[in-house]
Amino acid sequence: MFFAKQKSNQCGLHAIQNVLKTAAMTKTDMRTACDTIHKQTGDDLHNHETCGGDWSVQAVLQALRNRGFEVHRAVDSKRSRVWSGPSIDDLLEDDTFRGVILHQPLKKHFTCFRPEVVNDETQLYYVDSQSTGPRRISSKLAMRRCLAAAYSWEPFVVRGEPIEFVPAPGVDLPDCTVVRRNRSRPSESFLQEWRSFNHNA
Repeated sequence: MFFAKQKSNQCGLHAIQNVLKTAAMTKTDMRTACDTIHKQTGDDLHNHETCGGDWSVQAVLQALRNRGFEVHRAVDSKRSRVWSGPSIDDLLEDDTFRGVILHQPLKKHFTCFRPEVVNDETQLYYVDSQSTGPRRISSKLAMRRCLAAAYSWEPFVVRGEPIEFVPAPGVDLPDCTVVRRNRSRPSESFLQEWRSFNHNA
């Protein structure tokens, strides 16, 4: 099962990779998205990208749109939080449904929901790049989390055709050197004295 694990502060990019199940989109796509926003709105680049790899919600969504995906907000929160558009159960029946990008403003973090076919059944998974891997979640619980004010998750439905598959990069682990110490046997005179001491004790 595809899983892009987070490196540095690039959760926005990893959420995109995890929802699309490919690492085809890279930091270059994110920079292009920021440039697009700047050209269209005049907004400064630093409002949408940091040196550490933090991207704005607008940049994450624009990166998907630049690749031809349709993205729309799934929760209307003008007065109260209400799910707008098809339910997740209905979306799971849609072949163009790639998943849901989740912005978690309280944690300043991006995650996602995505469909997976397991034993010929389409199931929903929650994927957090800071976790150990995808976890199954019911569509009812997923929608409840998005609508609960305590979580305030901002869901964005992503639709479109799959793009080319690129495997997720491996997690960089520190080099480990195993130091083997030579075992030395005590001298025979020491062992004789040790045996004599134990015998006389």
